[in-house]
Amino acid sequence: MTDLLQHNMAIIRRRWPEVAQAMDAADTDSLDAMLVTGANQTISVNGIQLSSRHNRLAEAELLINQLPAGCRTVSVYGIGMGDVPTLLADNKHLEQIRICPLNLNLFVLLLSYTDQSEWLGDMRVELEPQPRQDALAQHHIAVIPDLLLISDDNARLRDLLMFQNNLAFANKRHRDDDVKFQRRLADNLETIKQDPDAASLSMLYQPSKTLVVGTGPSLEQHYHYLRAQRALPLETRPLMIAVDTALKALAHENIIPDIVMSVDFNISLAHLPEELPTNVKLVYFPKTQPQVLHAWPGERFAAYSLNETYNELNSRYPKLRLFANGSVIHPAIDLAVYLKSKQIILFGCDFSYPQNKTHAFWPEGKLGPKITGEKHHWVINGYGEKVVTDLNFRGYLLALEHYIRTQPQVAFYNSSLEGAAIEGTLYQECKI
Repeated sequence: MTDLLQHNMAIIRRRWPEVAQAMDAADTDSLDAMLVTGANQTISVNGIQLSSRHNRLAEAELLINQLPAGCRTVSVYGIGMGDVPTLLADNKHLEQIRICPLNLNLFVLLLSYTDQSEWLGDMRVELEPQPRQDALAQHHIAVIPDLLLISDDNARLRDLLMFQNNLAFANKRHRDDDVKFQRRLADNLETIKQDPDAASLSMLYQPSKTLVVGTGPSLEQHYHYLRAQRALPLETRPLMIAVDTALKALAHENIIPDIVMSVDFNISLAHLPEELPTNVKLVYFPKTQPQVLHAWPGERFAAYSLNETYNELNSRYPKLRLFANGSVIHPAIDLAVYLKSKQIILFGCDFSYPQNKTHAFWPEGKLGPKITGEKHHWVINGYGEKVVTDLNFRGYLLALEHYIRTQPQVAFYNSSLEGAAIEGTLYQECKI
């Protein structure tokens, strides 16, 4: 133990003895650390610098200046080189400074090489290494290097912070003045006006159990089970709602769902079976390609997302509003909830690449990106292991977990442990 670490830890032992006890078990040998010198000195850990090496204070000030003027409390997720907490401690207007180390191994390493006693000793500072994973403080700062080096038990918080940081950029795609969206809406307007409201499906279906089928790799493990479910007598058969890209895989296995959900701008007839089943109902959003709508041989039902982009259209032609936050699986699940299903079992909802595959049935690269090169994004699967994913999948997972928390009347089950663990679901083995 270095003299600096002893000095820093003395303060922590006095103020937060439980945190100190957890830090005593930290393993800094698992980190590959080295000093990096530029205009300033910083530490590189596993190839990631904890701060700028050019102007650390300017970087910290840039982060702090994002806070609203006059705020009295702030939470800092991550520590970096300690510059943000140090500058915050210099602000006499702040009443509470909440510091959340996101990796105790990393925190101990930092304290071994730097003096952090100034902010550690400030009585306005609270140290919280296990912050809430499902909600962010109203006024907060995220130190990005710490998110990249985060411990497994804070992975969901990392996803929430990354989602929040990218929200403004993602929302640019959904502006109501988007030219492509307006053109697609004009192309589909007559169809939307003529087609029945997806809400009318409640007159046809009152399921106690619904199977919601995505296109994740784990779907391939459940073809036999799903085929057996479709062979049950009509009065005992659960409702099956599949996303559009799963239909080709299901049809190939002679599994025909009741409802297919399609919402994406780019899904074309090439993503669907050459011979579309005539007895499958399509629920679609206005972004769906006109060719898909015109070629669909079965009944079509229109719906909108809850995004304000659809408010004006809904005022003229009201349709069912469904939850959607980037993934077609969201409205598919929300439709099952709207139909008052008490149990929902998820298939192929992996939000990751188990067994190094992107999708069931589809060759790599046909749907979304290929798995190439080193992947820095990961989630924890049902076995408690890290599994490779992409940033957008982490956002979709986070949104689904938030949605599940709002539906306590529904029991949600996940049929696979290989994909991302979905908070709020229980594992249900689905084999025959």
